[in-house]
Formats: sequence, structure tokens, C-alpha cells
Amino acid sequence: MTGSANYVAGFLAMLVAGVSNGSFAVPAKRITAWKWEHIWLVYSLSAMGILPFGLASFLAPGVLIDVIGQNILSAVQVSAFGISFGIGALLFGLSLARLGIAISNAMVNGICVLLGSMGPLVIGAAELDSRGKNALFAGLLTLSISIVLCAVASMARDKAQGAVTLRTTSLKSSLVGILIATTSGILSSMLNTGFAFGGPLIEKATALGHSPLFSSLAVWVPVLLGGLIINVTYTSFLIHRRRSWQLFWNGEHVKTCWARCFAMGFLWFSAIFIYGYGVSLVGSVGLVYGFAAITAASILASDAWGAVTGEWHNSGRNPKLMMLASTILLLVSFLILASQKGRA
Repeated sequence: MTGSANYVAGFLAMLVAGVSNGSFAVPAKRITAWKWEHIWLVYSLSAMGILPFGLASFLAPGVLIDVIGQNILSAVQVSAFGISFGIGALLFGLSLARLGIAISNAMVNGICVLLGSMGPLVIGAAELDSRGKNALFAGLLTLSISIVLCAVASMARDKAQGAVTLRTTSLKSSLVGILIATTSGILSSMLNTGFAFGGPLIEKATALGHSPLFSSLAVWVPVLLGGLIINVTYTSFLIHRRRSWQLFWNGEHVKTCWARCFAMGFLWFSAIFIYGYGVSLVGSVGLVYGFAAITAASILASDAWGAVTGEWHNSGRNPKLMMLASTILLLVSFLILASQKGRA
């Protein structure tokens, strides 16, 4: 394909990745027999362990043996970013309990997309000219406004539906929640920075003859291993403390629970795997624009699922109008980010 065709295909791949990422939590909506820690453990095992390791083992074993195996120090360094990402994911769950879904999503997504897009620039993995920087600023500003609007609309919806979205027991509790959400956004952004940092591993995999699609596994395997360690350790601790391991093999709808949690893992891993392929088509600039674009597409998809599953029933006119405005801004931000090539 030509350079322009590659660029278009790359952002189409990122659009698909965003939709997959925005859909990954949908299977969990119908799980009632398991608690959060059971769902998250199986999801983490599939998304961060079984799928990346399995895919590399069966379809690109050379990535594990000749790239990761011969560059252990680089792989360990990349895993450190994954550990940061894993801690960020857990802190997000804690912020939900203190601030509610709307505020937590707005804060974590806003910080994550800002730092995640800037990370590759800071470590020198990507470069933008002045026009590219202006486009990035415009896209991020539009995306940030849309996230704030989404949060306001969600809070107005929940108020209209009689739901409690913010625990206001004390100012101290709220400030702690804000600190947790801020830390979560910072650490969660390390997933994209870690992917950018692992660029040399991808180059080595490509030089050994692996396709761009599978070369990204040279980074995803170690970076997700870091996230896997954190998520599995914490969820296993909760299950052990609450003595609820038996739920994995006893109780109602056990097979359905396993299948739905694996589906969550499949959708999430598919999102980042396709994102990595999109970056290979677009070039290193995709690490900057692409991360912001996939975030916009992800929020669009999750908003659509919210509408389809009835989350906005009986919410009133104003919340729906604000959500519509947020959706339009999300589309605008994606188009801004996808239309600029910048300079790699």
C-alpha cells in the first residue's frame, strides 16, 4: 500500500480497536453469580496472560525465543511500565467507590489520554512538527471537553434516576478520591508509554522476519506480564480473604460466567493488539495521535452500549442533550486526530 493508504488503514484499525476497547466490559453486565474480584481475575488471566502468550507461542514463537529471550533487560524494563499500568487499573476501581462512575471516568480518562499521548514525545519515540503539535492540542482539547460533558451528563442522568454518584461523607474522603483518580490516570497512561519505549524490541522482531501484526507481541507480552502480576495478585488476595474460591466451580451459571469473562479479555486484548498493528501502519506518530484517537473511539463505543442497554432511560431531556453534544465532540476529536500526519 502507499503511504496515504497505510495511514488511512492504520486509523481504521485504531477505530476498530477503540470500538473493541469500549465494548470489553459489556459481557460483565449480565454476571451476577460472581463478585468483581472473580470477574477481574479471569479477565486479567485471559487478556494479559493466556491470549498474548498463547498467540506468541503458536503463531510467533520466535518473538518469545529470539527477541524477548535474547533481550531480557529490555523486556524487564518494559514490564515495569506494565506494573505501573496494573496499579493504575486497580486504583481506578478504588476511585469508583469514592467518586462515582462519571467523575472517575472523566478524571482517569482525561489524565490518561493526555499523558499517554505525550509520553512517546517525552521519551523521544515520536516527533511532531509545529502543525502536528497544534493538531494534537486541538484534538486533545476537544476530547477533554467531551469527557467533561460526558461526566456532567452522567451525573445529571443518575440524579434524575435517583442514583447516588458521589459519596460526600466528608471533604477529606472526596480529596482522597481525587488523589486516587489522579494517580490512576497517571499510572494507566504507562501502557502506551511502555509500548512506545519497547519500540526497539518490535524493530528486532521485524528484522527477524516477523510480520508487523505479530512483531508488536515483542512488547505486549512483557508489558502485559507486568499488569498481569499486579491484577492477579490483588484479586487472588481478595478471593482468598473472602474465602470464595468455590464460586469458580460451584454455583449458578458457572460456565456462562467463565465464557463472559474470557470474552471480556478477548475484546480488550484484541483492542490493544489491533492498536499495535495500526501504529505499525501509521508510523511512530500513531503512538501520539493514535492513542488519543482510540480513546475517543472507545468512549464513543461505551456511550453507544450505554444507550443500547437502557442506561439513559428516564434520564430527562437535558442529560441526553449534553450526552449528544459530548458524542459530537468525540467524533470531531477523532477526525481531527485522524486527519493529521504530523512528522515522525
